[in-house]
Amino acid sequence: MLKVIEMKKQLHTFIMGLLTLFSIYLYYLSAEPILPTITIKKNTLIKVNNEEKKALNYLNHLRKGAGLVPFIRQKQLNIAARNHADYLTNHSLYGHKESENIKGFTGEFASSRIVHAGYASPQVIENVSTLNHNYKESIDGLFAAIYHRLAFLDFRSDAIGIGISQNKQKTNQTAFVYDMSSKALEKLYASKQTITNEKLTQALTTNKKLNSKMVIYPFNGQQGVPPAFFDELPDPLPEHKVSGFPISISFNNHYHKSVKLLNFQLFNGEGKEITNTITFDKKSDPNKRLKKLDFVLFPLNRLNWNSQYSVKFLAIVDNEVFEKTWSFHTEKFKSPLHTVNKEGQLFKIKLSEAHIFYFPPTSKIDLLNDISYPNNLDVEFIDKNTIKIIALKKVDELISLNIGKHNFSVQITP
Repeated sequence: MLKVIEMKKQLHTFIMGLLTLFSIYLYYLSAEPILPTITIKKNTLIKVNNEEKKALNYLNHLRKGAGLVPFIRQKQLNIAARNHADYLTNHSLYGHKESENIKGFTGEFASSRIVHAGYASPQVIENVSTLNHNYKESIDGLFAAIYHRLAFLDFRSDAIGIGISQNKQKTNQTAFVYDMSSKALEKLYASKQTITNEKLTQALTTNKKLNSKMVIYPFNGQQGVPPAFFDELPDPLPEHKVSGFPISISFNNHYHKSVKLLNFQLFNGEGKEITNTITFDKKSDPNKRLKKLDFVLFPLNRLNWNSQYSVKFLAIVDNEVFEKTWSFHTEKFKSPLHTVNKEGQLFKIKLSEAHIFYFPPTSKIDLLNDISYPNNLDVEFIDKNTIKIIALKKVDELISLNIGKHNFSVQITP
């Protein structure tokens, strides 16, 4: 009898170990932006319900473009995500962990928070971003951060809860929380049947069968891709404060067993190879977050705005030569784009018209830090090397601006 009890204990421990592995898979810390020194204007209040719907639509646009089944919004996951978002904004915090002695606590990690909200399964993948002003800024930033991207592009997930919160007094304090799981897992746990290793594997395989055999990102023909990567925790490029948008390819392990990388290349619009790159796989990933079928190419210099790029990937996949090429286009502005690449430049801007100013980084740590500007201009950050300026009223004299280490002038025209 004692042997039977002991065997049951061992089986329970084995199954719980498997569950824990999935629960912490891609359980990444949120990427926190390094904010420039600037007087921040008060943001308008976010219409949370509408913003959450837009976030879901945008995520599904990206997932479907990459060849994955869309997310279905799940009530309990949404409650858990909103609870955590409120917790973060109410206490000006960031990340995944909650402390029991702080008001609003619903669970130390996402796995316990979703159970607290009534979700049947404790298994979850969570992404978090803070200090973003809208859903697109949040999602684009997380897709630029490679570990967070792979969480969104997981082959097993099809259910999501999205929680967005904003501190009503400190409107710049926002949180965007994405809790992802699987309808098959939820159904399995809700059935109250004994969860065996076989049943768990079947549930985790459900969506793998429905998804593409591989996922590339940016996907072929994608438009509006951000040109840069800045930071992530953990950081895949700790010596860089700015680099290019990473390109990734992941193979679905339901269809593929082994991949040996031969070549991973990036080309600009003229067909010239961009050679200042680094490639990561499971072995070379400094944070050991990539799986054996994940491959990432990092351009070490940021990409250009409004530019076409193409990618070539060559590997031995399941003992056969595999080659894939695709292309994507970085974001294009509707407003005029000005490049500030030398001192003392003069730019003419029209009254009440948005103009974009890009400051190409001269090193891997070159970001805009200190900014000063008069009150007749409205300044907004596009990213850490790019700003938007709108002239609010006409003045006759030239306006001299100091943006980080850059000095230039603008003339306001009618």
